[in-house]
Parts: sequence; structure tokens; C-alpha cells
Amino acid sequence: MPTDLECVRQALALWDGFPVRREPRPIVLTAMGVTALDRLMTDTQWRASFDAPGVPESDLPPELMPHAVDYCRDVQTGAQRPLANIILGDGPFATDRGVRVLPAWMMYPDDRRWPFIAMDPDFERRMTWRPPGVGAVHHEEAVLANDGGTLTFQFIGTPAQYADYPDADVFETDTAVLVKPVEVAHDGDGIRLDYAEKREVVVRLAAPLGNRVLVGVGHGPGTTTFGLPITVLTAA
Repeated sequence: MPTDLECVRQALALWDGFPVRREPRPIVLTAMGVTALDRLMTDTQWRASFDAPGVPESDLPPELMPHAVDYCRDVQTGAQRPLANIILGDGPFATDRGVRVLPAWMMYPDDRRWPFIAMDPDFERRMTWRPPGVGAVHHEEAVLANDGGTLTFQFIGTPAQYADYPDADVFETDTAVLVKPVEVAHDGDGIRLDYAEKREVVVRLAAPLGNRVLVGVGHGPGTTTFGLPITVLTAA
């Protein structure tokens, strides 16, 4: 079983091949959270785009066809149904630098809460990068200050009534950064309930974050969350 430090090194090593100096910077995809998706669906103008004339089913890239067919199945019975109106346009995607609008194939079946949004495969091959085996999962965000090197790192941790996070260990390579909050437990708290809450810690990087990727250890080696990219937003 690898030690904590070995896990950190392994997670960072997954990103050693990230082309940090490429221009434009490769897109690192994450996953849209439920809150962001619900907020997106309140945009009536964007939702109206699904009523526009679509493209022929034969235009849909073959690698997307199985996913599109599955998404259009009847939610209750699983029965196959015709594809919904296929829209070729720009769709929202979660990345490690926030939501971006990128080339996409989209549909909105009438019994689905959210639309089907798939990145154009050719664009994805040319413009995105992620280590093999690392999933595009939703994670808490971090905020980068205007100085480019002060990071407010958000994470799920022990509730404030039980512990503080006054500091964090920061690990940096030429391509990636990993922040490991240091927990200091309170003494004499009596019975401790088993739950967690959103916490944050502010750290100063040794060098500006730049194009590097902020990553985490997720659920550890062997899982799709190990080495996951974490979204970094720029302070307003």
C-alpha cells in the first residue's frame, strides 16, 4: 500500500507529459456539477437553440452514435426511441479553467432533465489532454488570486467544530501542482459525529500556477479519480 507521499508523487507523475508550453494550452476536461447544469437550464435563450432545425442523423459522428441512442431510450422502460433533434453548434463544457463553450453535438430528449452534450470527436482529439485512466469528474474548485501564485483551495474535510486547517503541504512539478491540507484536530470535543463539510485553505505557490494543472489524489491509485484535475477559477 503506497504511503501518502508516494500517492502524491504518483498523482503528479501522471501529468508529467502534459504539454504545458503548447499554445494554445490544451483543454483539460472535468465534469459539470449538478448545480451548474441546473443553472444552465434556466437560460431560456440557450434552451431555445434545441428548437432550431437540426442536422441529419447520418451526420452524427459514428463514435457518438451508441451514446446518443442510449440517451434517447425511454427513461422508464429502456425501449429504444428515435433520436431527438440533433443540433451541431457550441456547447458548454467544464474544464480545469472553468466552463468553456466548445464545438459539440447536442440533443434534448423530452423526458430528460438535461440535454445530451458531446464534444465533437475531432476537436477533442486535437485540442484536449488528460492522462490515460484519469476520469473527467466533478470536484471542488480553487480560486487563484490576481498575483498568479496565491491559491484558495477548497475541499471536503472535517467540520470546523472538530478541526482546523491552518496550513497545507504544496507539491509542485513543471506541469502540475497538488495541495494537501494539514488537519489540526481540536482537543476535548467529546463525541465526534461522522460527517464532513466544505473547507478551504490559502496557500502560496513557489512559482505562478500558469498553465500547470492543479490535481488531487481522489480515491487513490487504481481509481479513475486518482490524479483528477481540479478546476481553478481566477479571482474577480
